[in-house]
Amino acid sequence: MSKATQLFPLDFLKKMQLDSESKWLLLTSSLSSIITLVLILRLYPYPNFLPDSYSYIDAAHNNVNINMWPVGYSKFLRFISVFNRSDTALVIIQYFLLQFSILFLLFTIKYLLQPGKWLMRIIFALLILNPLWLYIANFVSSDALFTTFSLLWLTSLFWLLYQFNYKMLILHALVLGFVFSVRYNALYYPFISMLVILVTQGGWKAKVLRIAIVLLPVTWFILYTTMTFKERMGVATFSPFGGWQMGSNALFMYAHVPPQRDNVPKQFVTLHNITVKHMDSLNKLQQRPDGELGIYYLWDEKAPLKLYLEQKYRKDSTTPYLKRWASVSPLYGQYGAWLIKQHPAAYLKYYIWPNFINYYSPPTEFLGIYNMGSDTVDQGAVDWFGYKSNKVHHFSKNKIIILTSVFPLLLAMINVIFFFGFIGFIVLGGFSKVSPYYRKVLWLMVLIWLGNLAFSVLASPIVLRYQAFPFIFTLTFAVLLIGFVIQESRQESKPIAENPLPDPAV
Repeated sequence: MSKATQLFPLDFLKKMQLDSESKWLLLTSSLSSIITLVLILRLYPYPNFLPDSYSYIDAAHNNVNINMWPVGYSKFLRFISVFNRSDTALVIIQYFLLQFSILFLLFTIKYLLQPGKWLMRIIFALLILNPLWLYIANFVSSDALFTTFSLLWLTSLFWLLYQFNYKMLILHALVLGFVFSVRYNALYYPFISMLVILVTQGGWKAKVLRIAIVLLPVTWFILYTTMTFKERMGVATFSPFGGWQMGSNALFMYAHVPPQRDNVPKQFVTLHNITVKHMDSLNKLQQRPDGELGIYYLWDEKAPLKLYLEQKYRKDSTTPYLKRWASVSPLYGQYGAWLIKQHPAAYLKYYIWPNFINYYSPPTEFLGIYNMGSDTVDQGAVDWFGYKSNKVHHFSKNKIIILTSVFPLLLAMINVIFFFGFIGFIVLGGFSKVSPYYRKVLWLMVLIWLGNLAFSVLASPIVLRYQAFPFIFTLTFAVLLIGFVIQESRQESKPIAENPLPDPAV
C-alpha cells in the first residue's frame, strides 16, 4: 500500500509504538482512567437518569427510526444490548469511548503540532483526569456518545488538513453522519467540513466530489427522517423538536413584554389566547417557574405549548402521542417566529443575552443532582436494565452532586483564557512563527469555537452537559496558546547580550 493511501502516516504509528514519551502517556492515561472509573462505579452503583433517558430507552426497545430526539443514541443502546444489558456495561463503554476519543485527539496534536513535552503532559493531566467525563458517561443520555464522535469528527479534520486521502475522507463522512444522528447540535458541522475540504489540495472537480462524499450520509439521514415523519406522522419535517424549541425560546421572551391582544394572525388566535392567559397567571406569582432559561415552556404540562396540545386532542384518544406532538410543531415554529418578529429587541434582551451568559458559564442542570432528586426510576428503565425493583441509590442520601458545581466557573475561565490567549498569539506575531499547517489548525479552532457559540446561543437554553465537546477542544488550545504567549514573553524579557567593541590597545 502506498504512502498516499495510508489512513495515517507510518511515522505516526511508529511513534505511537516506539516513542517512550507516547507509551508513558498512554500507560498512565489508561491506568488513571481505569482507577477513576472503578471509583465512580463504587460511588454510583446505578447510572444517572434524566427525562430524555426514558425516551431513548423506549425508542431502543421498540427499535423505531424516528422519535422526539435523534435516534442515533437509541440505536447505540440497542446495539449494546445485543451483548449486554447491564447498566454498568453501558457506563463503562461510554466512558472508554470518550477517553479513547480524547486520547486520539491528544496524540494527533502531539504528532502534528509538536508542542513541548511538559505542555503536552499538562494537557493530558487536565483532560484525562477530569472527573466531569465520569459524570457525563454515567448518564443514560446521548451526551457522552455525542462528545465522543464530535472529537472523532474534529480529529479527522486535522488529518484531512495535514495529508488528504480518501480513506480518511470516508471515515470522516461516516463519523459526521453518525454524530448528526445522535444530536442536532451537529447541524453546523457539515459547513465546517466543507470549508476544510475547500482548502485541501486538488482541483475544483475533485473538491466537489469530496464534498459530495462527506454530505452523502448526512443527506441520506435527513431525507430518510423527513420522509418517515411524512409517512407516519403526516408532517414532512426533519426535526419536529425544532418547532417546539422555537416556540419555547420565544415564550421566555414574551413573558417580559405587554401581551398583544389585537391583530393576532388567525392561525395563532387559540394558542395566543392560551399564552396570554398563562402569562397573566404567572405575573401573580412571587416565584415564577420561568425565571431562568430552561425546559419549562417545553415540557411543563401547565405551560401554553402543552396546554394547546392537550386542548387540540382532547376528544381524540386514538392518535399516538408522537404523532400529536409532531403535528403541532410547524405551528409552534411559526408562532415563535411571529412573536420574535414582533419584539426583536426584547428577544435579544430576555433570551439571546441570558443564553450568551449561560454559554460563558453554563448551569449544571441535571449534572448537579442525581436522578433528578428521586430514588426511583420509571418502569422502562427497570425492564431494559433488568433491575429487581425501581429503587436506585448512590453513596450519599444527599442527591446534590457538589463536584460538578465547579465546572461552570472553570469553563468560564477556559473560554476567557482561550480568547485572550488567541489575542496574545496574534499580538506576539504567532502566525509568522508557526508552520502553515499550525495556522490552518488555529483558524479552524476559532471557526469551530465561534460556530458552537452562535449555534448554542441561538438554538436552545445552554447547560453544562451540552458543552462537553467545546470544553475539551477549548481547554486544549487554551493551554497551547498560553504556553506560546508565556514562552514568547520570556524570550522578549531576556536581556540582549552586548558585544563590546574590541580594545584598540590590545
